[in-house]
Amino acid sequence: MNAPELTRVQIAWLQEIGIDRRMLAHYVAQGEFGDPGTAPVRQGAAAPGGPDIAAPAADAPSRGIRPSAQTPPSRRAPQAAAPAAETPPVRAEVAGDWDGLREQVVSCQGCALHSVRGRAVFGSGDVQAPQLMVIGEAPGGSDDRAGLPFQGKAGILLQAMLAAAGLDGATAFYTNLVKCRPLGNRPPTAEEVQACMPYLQRQISLAKPRHILALGKWAAQALLGAEGELDAQRGAVHVIRSETGEETSVVVSYHPAALLLRPQHKADAWRDLALLRSLVREAEGSDPVAKKGSDPIRGLTP
Repeated sequence: MNAPELTRVQIAWLQEIGIDRRMLAHYVAQGEFGDPGTAPVRQGAAAPGGPDIAAPAADAPSRGIRPSAQTPPSRRAPQAAAPAAETPPVRAEVAGDWDGLREQVVSCQGCALHSVRGRAVFGSGDVQAPQLMVIGEAPGGSDDRAGLPFQGKAGILLQAMLAAAGLDGATAFYTNLVKCRPLGNRPPTAEEVQACMPYLQRQISLAKPRHILALGKWAAQALLGAEGELDAQRGAVHVIRSETGEETSVVVSYHPAALLLRPQHKADAWRDLALLRSLVREAEGSDPVAKKGSDPIRGLTP
């Protein structure tokens, strides 16, 4: 069933709250609306969240990546947390090379998100032992349209923060926990996270990043295999072991989409990035902050 005919005012309003024609057609097909001619928009049916705000991922920490050692703001009403689910080991059919893995992600139909996505978001950046792997939660509206992670306002803010922390010159690969955008930027289900986690595990194993920056509570929980609030995981260096046995340090921080809604957390986020900067430069033997043991946020202006 096609989306109902809309006036210019209705189209502008729907765009403002983050619903495009494809999403509206999906709601109509699912019976979310009545007769298109008489009730094009029903009160309460609109999905909140703007097109440039990345979606929080599922509340389902994974055990697929083993650790050796604040909930992102949302315009949605609070939802009950999804039950924790054990993620099985990486499936044998997951490709062992970048080209094959990308093809699998782009054509994946492992969960219901494939039927409503614009484009699957595989990732972008340096895949040869990058200094950083930046892992978000799920694609936002701009990511879905471009097929690339961290687009739109959230991506602009992320790059500005990396530059402020002195990390803009570091080699990096960018990706998300979940590769397809959930409708309306809702949190993905445990099933959706479970379908995508093997791809992320394989990306980590193939890229062999020196450090990982996990952005958002849900990405952090999935990587660390532990439940807990974001603030309880921030400010420390975690270590995970990939499916092939390599150990990688992980720093946790706020997702830039959350910072767009709550900019008062930017100073804390910059401290997280300064900690990551210390790791990067200490590994290179060139970080004066790490050598002196001084405040890593010194010199950064919120």
